[in-house]
Amino acid sequence: MFLLCLKFKTNSMRVLIVEDDEIIRFILSHHFNTAGFEVILAEDGQHGLEHLITSNFEIDLIITDLMMPKLDGYGLAKKVRFEHGKYDLPIIAITAGVIIQEEKKRALFNFMLQKPLDIKGLITLSNCLISGSEKLQNHPVAI
Repeated sequence: MFLLCLKFKTNSMRVLIVEDDEIIRFILSHHFNTAGFEVILAEDGQHGLEHLITSNFEIDLIITDLMMPKLDGYGLAKKVRFEHGKYDLPIIAITAGVIIQEEKKRALFNFMLQKPLDIKGLITLSNCLISGSEKLQNHPVAI
């Protein structure tokens, strides 16, 4: 099954990548930069949240690891959604661990993906989320 995005955002797309593993952060940054995204990096949820607040949430998408020190991905998403009211800001969770089935936690994210990641698929999914595509339910990398 392949994803078809009917529209793409044409101006600069800003993605915040929150990942405590430096190698994964570097790989994602490289691929997203190559795909035309403006990339902002944070090594944990606390630093990611600080960037969001200081930039007045001028971001199109958050990609966050779930298990991190200081503030994990669940905590970051909860603060973004409920403390700052950013319910429409797309958030993709990525994890090497088990993806939980608890509905309340899953609802914090637009998508939850298991590592190792299909990076081309993640970039396409990111483009579609930012563009507001309605074809996301057929995305092959989404769980």
